Amino acid sequence: GREEFFALNSARKNVGEALFANPRNAAAGSLRQLDSSITARRGLHFFAYTWGEVSSMPARTQWEFLARLNEWGFRTNPLARLCASPEDVLALYKEIGRERASLSYDIDGMVYKVDRLDWQERLGTVSRAPRWAIAHKFPAEQAETVLREITIQVGRTGALNPYAILEPVQVSGVTVRHATLHNEDYIRSKDLWIGDWVVVERAGEVIPQIVSALTSRRTGEETPFEMPDACPSCDQPVVRPEDEVMSYCVNAACPAQLVRLLEHFVSKGAMDIEGMGGKLGEILITQGLV
Repeated sequence: GREEFFALNSARKNVGEALFANPRNAAAGSLRQLDSSITARRGLHFFAYTWGEVSSMPARTQWEFLARLNEWGFRTNPLARLCASPEDVLALYKEIGRERASLSYDIDGMVYKVDRLDWQERLGTVSRAPRWAIAHKFPAEQAETVLREITIQVGRTGALNPYAILEPVQVSGVTVRHATLHNEDYIRSKDLWIGDWVVVERAGEVIPQIVSALTSRRTGEETPFEMPDACPSCDQPVVRPEDEVMSYCVNAACPAQLVRLLEHFVSKGAMDIEGMGGKLGEILITQGLV
């Protein structure tokens, strides 16, 4: 829940540990711990909602199965409802949407399920998606803030990736300070100027993005963004190939590219070197050790 998340981050801050970005990351990181005693201290909770492998089904309907879970001592979500019609389902969707901000945990939507289990079996599954269940997402929560600066990060391929520095703002219970801007054309298409008031949302409840600029609030002090001619890391020329949206630093010895390359090399999907991250890689490269 949110209270446990804020308490966990507060405790981590007190001992100088990195903070979790959101409850989802905190839960995933806690479950990945090799030491189960660390997981036990993280204040994780869960709602039981379905079954795995069973020798015999203990219910005839989804609703009966939730009741059995409660009988066995599992917690089920008290907001679950048995609805008699599509109209009842949509009314519940609106009701939960209104209550969403006051819940003690984050949700991004609801799942509708056919109640009778024999009908679920008849409807079956396509790939891994059941025909008897469908997700209905809530609109992403939005907030207004100021686009303070547009900064460039150089990727491992030399691509110049612009991102927004925002006046910190709360969106879906998380403080948002940065947002991805993808490329120069994306900034132009959104008509984003440095100093603009902008609408921000967390896409999929995780990745912050700028929806639009509030151009009616411009004062004349805002300035347009210009992609730099020189790499911000190595000061070498930047090129934008024809028919591409990305600009590139073509200096193979660019320190920023080397840091990103090293990050990729030591990552879990590559050499999986524990204890080696971006900050340490940056130190090794700036000291000339890599």
